Amino acid sequence: MREQTLRMQLHFYQRMMMVAKTAGDLVAHEVYKQITRRITDEIRQKEKSA
Repeated sequence: MREQTLRMQLHFYQRMMMVAKTAGDLVAHEVYKQITRRITDEIRQKEKSA
């Protein structure tokens, strides 16, 4: 996946994480947090290999 696409997904899931936390949905917040960590790791790997 392209780095730009990963960054767009990261931004989307970070917003969703904040919305879930604001709504008080801690389970969804944790799920989104895990997804953002995975995407962040993928971006870091792409930056290293570039």
